[in-house]
Amino acid sequence: MEIFNIWDLERVHIRINESFLDRINKGIHLKFGNKAKCYYSLFESNELSYSTFKNILKKSTMRYFFIPLDVCLKVVDALQISRQEFQSNILAYKTAGGPNFIDSPILPIVITPVFHMLFAHNIGDGTVINPKNGRLPYFGYRQFDEFYRVAYVRKIESIFGKINYKNNNYYLKSTRPYCPPVLSSLFFKYYNVRMEDFLSTEARIPNFILNQDKEEILSILIGFIIDEGYIDSTQITIGLKNKLLIEDLGKICSVLGYNYTVSHTEKKDYIDYGYLSILRKGMKSLYLDYLLLNKKYPVIDLGWKGERILKSFKIYNRPIKKTKGNQNMIYSILQNEFLSVNQLADRISMTRQGVRYHIHNLLKQGKIKLIDDSQLNWLYGA
Repeated sequence: MEIFNIWDLERVHIRINESFLDRINKGIHLKFGNKAKCYYSLFESNELSYSTFKNILKKSTMRYFFIPLDVCLKVVDALQISRQEFQSNILAYKTAGGPNFIDSPILPIVITPVFHMLFAHNIGDGTVINPKNGRLPYFGYRQFDEFYRVAYVRKIESIFGKINYKNNNYYLKSTRPYCPPVLSSLFFKYYNVRMEDFLSTEARIPNFILNQDKEEILSILIGFIIDEGYIDSTQITIGLKNKLLIEDLGKICSVLGYNYTVSHTEKKDYIDYGYLSILRKGMKSLYLDYLLLNKKYPVIDLGWKGERILKSFKIYNRPIKKTKGNQNMIYSILQNEFLSVNQLADRISMTRQGVRYHIHNLLKQGKIKLIDDSQLNWLYGA
């Protein structure tokens, strides 16, 4: 697994252990004699003023403020203190000027399948916020389901450490939790992407991902299933207004050995859409692989969509119901509302094949009619 150190992030300010700060100050006096000589030996006046440097290394400053990482690194390197030891004494960090910070950070940062899953979320239901005043861009995750919303934050914390938001637990009510800029910057760096590369119509899966281990690749696919997947008794379908991204997801399925199809439609309103269908056999393989991944990384959780996949296996294994009772039930529902085959299948826990059989017969009998064929899923009603 790849790792990144705190100095690989951008514009970082930190708090360090006070006893380690004592060690730094003692080292300054032993090597340079005093802070002034240290300052003039290591820094140019246009980098920072002496008064700022002097105050940065005070305990009183450290207790109430975050200090620049790059200044500390220069001093630590000059004192020949191990950067790894220095890193282990960092208590918290954040982006310069940012309100949210990482408390009790996990350092160094290890790139796990959860990191790749977050990348998928940032494409699927994510947005990139580009603030003014030269601040770093960061990700927001638009998610109305509380389980998946909280899970997004927990995934971030499993990689980086506890996020201390200015408004604690705001994401329990807000529908868009944020990934702090200091953390978001690593996604841009690792995947070598720009803000525009996260636009829904432009996003792609980087080619090098296909050469990653199975767990890494699978985590990306699961991320898209959570954000964009529709599950019925026979398959998982992901529809995106980005044909090339759908083809990328198809390549992932191919690498993982899942049965799948990639399709498009000629319907005018959906001409730019692509559809990935993970077929029933592939869905079974995916679910078994997911269970192993979930056991290793519990934060990778399909939630209610995982439950729906499991339910779909049970539904499909039942014989297709062609009884008059089910036909009457479908007819009764369609007298009150317009629904598609998929919606009916989900409503009455039947396979799509079974629902189509009854829809076909009801159409022949003239009891129902096609209401709307302008959408991908046709609507029927009485």
